Amino acid sequence: MSFDPGQVFDIELRDGTPLRLRVIIPADRDRIAEAIRRLSPESAYFRFWTRARTVNPRLIEALCSPDQQDHVAWAALHRGRADLPGVGGASFWRLADDPETAEMSITVADEFQGRGVATWLQAVLWEHARSLGIRRLVGHVLNDNLAMRAWWDALGATAEERQRHWLMRLPLDESLLPDSRAAGSLRQALARVRGVGGSDPVRTPPAAPAGGARP
Repeated sequence: MSFDPGQVFDIELRDGTPLRLRVIIPADRDRIAEAIRRLSPESAYFRFWTRARTVNPRLIEALCSPDQQDHVAWAALHRGRADLPGVGGASFWRLADDPETAEMSITVADEFQGRGVATWLQAVLWEHARSLGIRRLVGHVLNDNLAMRAWWDALGATAEERQRHWLMRLPLDESLLPDSRAAGSLRQALARVRGVGGSDPVRTPPAAPAGGARP
C-alpha cells in the first residue's frame, strides 16, 4: 500500500476550525515541549502516567525524531492560530519482537478534546502503519482513563486487564470495525485520507472521544 509520509492534510473540524495534519520533525522540539506544558494535570497524567509537571528532555527528543518506519509521529496544528503550539499529536513505535504490531498513543489539547481531532490522527496513523506492513495497533490505557477506554472499545479493540491499566489491541482491518459512532467516524476519515493528497481541504466527520495513553 502506498502512503506518502510527506503528505499534508488541511482539514476542517465540523465547527469550521482549520487544522493541518503533518508528520512531526526534529524542528518541532520546542513546539512539542510547550504543547505538553499546556496540558491539564489530568491530561498529562493520562498521557505520561505521572503527576510530575516536567517531561524528560530525552522523551521530547524521542518524540521529535521519528524515522517514519519503526517510529511514526503526526501532529495536528491550528492553521489560524500561531499562538497555539499544537492541537494534538499521535505516534506509534513498532514492537521489536513483533514487527507487525505497533504501540500507539494519541494526545489532544484540552480545549480541543471531543471535537474529532483524535479521529483524524487515528486515521493517518492507521494508513501510515498499514503501508509499513503493520497489522495491528496496541495501546496501554490507565484504568481511570474512561474516555479513551470507551473509544478503543467502540472501535472494536480487545482488552486485556493488567495491574493498573488495560492493554488494548486493534486490528487494522476496516471490515472488523463495529457498527458504532466512533467506528463510523473513523471509516469516513480513512476514506478521506486515502483519497486526498497534498493540502486539499477536508471536512471532519463526527467527533470521537479523546484522551491520552502512555508513550
